[in-house]
Amino acid sequence: MRWSVMLFGLGFGLFFAQITPSGSQQGFNDVDVRKWAENFGANLYRLSTYFSGADLLRTEYKENNNWQIVKMNGTEMVQKFAKDMFDNLASKRSAVESLTHQAEEANKAHDYDANIELQYPNAMLINKKDDKGNPVHPRLAPDFMLKENEHFNDIPVNMEQSDVQVPVNVYNEAPDVLNAVKWSKNLDPVFIDNGKKDPTLTWQYFGSSTGFFRQYPGIEWEPGANDIDEYDCRNRGWYIQAATSPKDIVIVVDRSGSMKGLRLEIAKQTVDTIIDTMSDNDFFNVIAFNKDVTYIEKCFVNTLVQATSDNKELLKNGVRQLQADGMANFETSLDAAFQMLRDFNNTGQGSWCNQAIMVITDGAPRNYEQIFRRYNHPDRRVRVFSYLIGREVGESAPVKWMACANKGYYTQIATLADVQENVMKYIHVLSRPMVIRRAHGTIWTNVYMDSSGRYKEALKLYDPEGLALMTTVARPVFDMKNQTSLEGNLLGVVGIDVPVSELMKLAPPLKMGVNGYAFVITNNGYILTHPDLRPTVVMEPGGDPITKPNYNSVDLGEVEISDTEEKLRTSMVKRETGSLTMKVQEHLDNMKRVMVHYNSYYFTKIDETPFSLGIAIPSPYGQFFVQGTVKDRSKGLDPLRKGATGPVLAKWKYCQLTTAEANNMTQLDAIVRYLENDNKGSAKSPVIAKQCNRELVDHVMFDAAITEVLDSYWIAVKGNSTKHGIQQVFVGTKGGVTRFYSYLEHPDEMTERDFINKTKNTIQATYYKRAAELGPGYFVYSVPFDQGLSNDTNFVVTASTAIFLQKGGPRAVAAVAGLQMNHESFSNLFFAATAKCADSTRPEDCISCDEDDDVDCYLLDDGGYIVVSEQSEDIGRFYGEIDGTMMSEMEELGLYDKIDLIDYQGMCRTTSADSTAAASRLLNPIMNLIGYVLWWSKELVVLLAQFSLYNLLSGQFEYASAGSGPDYAPCDKGVTLYKANFSINKEMGFDGYMDCNDCQKSFSIKLVPKSNLILLAVGSSCPCNLVSNFDLVPQEVSYGSNDTLLCERRLSQKERRRPDKCYNYHAKEDPKKCGRASSLVVSPLLLLLTLLFTVKEAFLPRT
Repeated sequence: MRWSVMLFGLGFGLFFAQITPSGSQQGFNDVDVRKWAENFGANLYRLSTYFSGADLLRTEYKENNNWQIVKMNGTEMVQKFAKDMFDNLASKRSAVESLTHQAEEANKAHDYDANIELQYPNAMLINKKDDKGNPVHPRLAPDFMLKENEHFNDIPVNMEQSDVQVPVNVYNEAPDVLNAVKWSKNLDPVFIDNGKKDPTLTWQYFGSSTGFFRQYPGIEWEPGANDIDEYDCRNRGWYIQAATSPKDIVIVVDRSGSMKGLRLEIAKQTVDTIIDTMSDNDFFNVIAFNKDVTYIEKCFVNTLVQATSDNKELLKNGVRQLQADGMANFETSLDAAFQMLRDFNNTGQGSWCNQAIMVITDGAPRNYEQIFRRYNHPDRRVRVFSYLIGREVGESAPVKWMACANKGYYTQIATLADVQENVMKYIHVLSRPMVIRRAHGTIWTNVYMDSSGRYKEALKLYDPEGLALMTTVARPVFDMKNQTSLEGNLLGVVGIDVPVSELMKLAPPLKMGVNGYAFVITNNGYILTHPDLRPTVVMEPGGDPITKPNYNSVDLGEVEISDTEEKLRTSMVKRETGSLTMKVQEHLDNMKRVMVHYNSYYFTKIDETPFSLGIAIPSPYGQFFVQGTVKDRSKGLDPLRKGATGPVLAKWKYCQLTTAEANNMTQLDAIVRYLENDNKGSAKSPVIAKQCNRELVDHVMFDAAITEVLDSYWIAVKGNSTKHGIQQVFVGTKGGVTRFYSYLEHPDEMTERDFINKTKNTIQATYYKRAAELGPGYFVYSVPFDQGLSNDTNFVVTASTAIFLQKGGPRAVAAVAGLQMNHESFSNLFFAATAKCADSTRPEDCISCDEDDDVDCYLLDDGGYIVVSEQSEDIGRFYGEIDGTMMSEMEELGLYDKIDLIDYQGMCRTTSADSTAAASRLLNPIMNLIGYVLWWSKELVVLLAQFSLYNLLSGQFEYASAGSGPDYAPCDKGVTLYKANFSINKEMGFDGYMDCNDCQKSFSIKLVPKSNLILLAVGSSCPCNLVSNFDLVPQEVSYGSNDTLLCERRLSQKERRRPDKCYNYHAKEDPKKCGRASSLVVSPLLLLLTLLFTVKEAFLPRT
């Protein structure tokens, strides 16, 4: 692009070119545009300061003088947070230890009764009545008292006893189930006692190896899709991790010609289920064989990969593409599997614990003993699990021998209904060495959102501060009877959910200040909690949130993207204590804005957990904070009592409340009661069960007292607010105190009625962050994104300014004051300032933004978004969408910096609705009939539940919704954002011309003083499209078709730390307990449903 430009600043001008060819557009009078910016800026600053009371608040701080600027000690802070978290988590660990002991003692005292009959509260049946008002089940549907409880997300619960959930694939009155239900009832007293000892405890539970799930407090269980309860506790991460040590697994799938049809579908489902049992501590690969060995993923040849969400989904998708043909060469496939495990183990990667080969086949001609002797004798360190597919199969003895001779387990899977139950048996085999050793280990899971009935409503209204995001602490329960001690029987797993939000309350945001934050990672470097962890996303306007499939394996390097050398990540994974500083690019407002600054990171380990804690503090302003004192605490109560301007408090944990207290008072109420009690001296009586955090309370008292001066001030200036369109004013403090006042006669008329509620957490609110980042003496102005496209003209401009304090040395942010005014009034102020001719010496050059057709005027913010335009539809849009050429010019001039970011938590659309397939079903009567038969068949599932048939049909009843919408998958998304470069001289502006083919387009750019705004005047009579218009919508990052680069990315292995303990061998383990064939009785109805499935697979198109 060719351009000529004049720079004005520091009292002199630099002239590069001033050639105005025939037909070119007239240049702007620099004096006019500069005066416009100055006059508008002065008027705007005066108005904003006057109504917000910012100057008054600064004066109040200076006159009070009961404060000092203190340097933050990041190392000391992170170690204090880590110690508090350790103490909190230790109580949860102690609680599961108590549950483990009670469960094992209860089982020891129980005598097994093969003819048992038992009444118990089934969570799916409690309080259910038939048409005559009788319980729907004589023994499993008692009346069960439930009451809403705020501590449990307002879910109705029974705090006096637990109840039992049984999945559809388990018979709820099987003798094994009833016996375990009976003895596990003895856990109730411990559940209740644990809750009394630690009021922060949430859900406590026992997952039985027989398949049921006992939970406390008891609830009415919500079924899953199609009103079917699929939740099987035994395939949950917390159960599997507690029951086994880490593992390296090679899955070997037979795809020879004999596997065609239903057998191959069963084999694919078996592979899927095995993969679903793996965690981030496991490594695996999948190979298929006929006469040759095929690696499911071409990048994963002769190696194992970590069982991350992405890798698991990649290999599962590959397995779904398998087709059967040819002869089976077992020798080559088994040789490849053993060699892969050996070579991978020699690399020093992997679990360094359990090793296993899973063989999935419909039969083998011989047992290939020579291969097993070559690789696995005499110690048989690699276990072999064999899954014989199909009902009428021959050659089962060799397949069984492979497992029994190699300390594994053999099972036959005749139908899809058998898959889940039979796959899970390998878990209990791997647990034997640990059970025989009686080595109780406590595990902590990755972050997850529970999809069980307990959180159904919470997930609908996902709130990052709610109970949906959690980790689980779990511990195995062993059969401790002397006569069975060497059998290694796992009875189940006990667990307790730990909401991440509760843990992070121990790292109060106000301690880290504005733009500071805390985060926790696991031993694999994955995020447990981070302010930029985004587990859900709305893909369509007005649509429901979608849970990202890989939300629980987001790596720290994918969030702290500036850590390109992974120094921070590596140090934290190694559980080191230390600090480092680096330049960061932090996005705001859902990847629409960006801040660039330096962060100082401090990190350390959380003892006796796999977690490491880090905190980030921005430099330089975040390194210091204002510490205020209230000299007379007896007078600190009055400012806290609610008046016309509040106050309201952040959703932070100032006081520890019991559940009963939390139901009856807010944190502000608790602080007031705490202070009232404190002021009574020796005569005080307890009004809350536990103490408040005195340091935080003092912070609140100081902030409330300082800001109280605004009460009378805001009321006094109210009379002048109407003509300026001021809707409300507010102030937020570092301590989480917010005061606000509405100037509208009817507050319900306020444009953003929920603004105060959304920004309660002051220093975490965007208005606070951006004001602090811009610096002292400036207001930040913003409008809602894309507001002009909504056809709603009733919206506001939000303004905020940071109150910095200083006593001769470093400065710190104490508060942010601001206001909201009608956009119409704001625009009128702008156009009034730009309608005057400031240069009386050149009246012939006078222009006006509002009236001159040859000039377009814009007011842009620091992100390039339009705040004011003559075209109302432009408001809130990125200026590059309007004029890509001029936006690129401003970038070249250095006024805006272009910043490229990658969102590693993106979701992309993968396929569109298959309308052709849907239409063909309607046009083909036979296929349509089959579809309807399948749909009605689901009504029989409840009757079939006791025969574990649900899995036969699971996932096949999407007929009604198939083709109804797009599919989404995780992807990387790139986005380019812009940030104004205010480091240039504040007096400087840009004036010049752009050579646009047949004409020259003039422009003038000036900074609006004491704001984040830029005034742009650009000629409108010279069309210029040298650069196409562009937006800031994130786009999928394509890594191209280069197989080498793609494989390098997929195979990259980041630093990780293995779990501390491994139990994979015990000399007294009995290898003879190695399984048997399926014993499910064949029924005509089962055969009918199997036939329907087969017909559907053969004739109905897949979507």
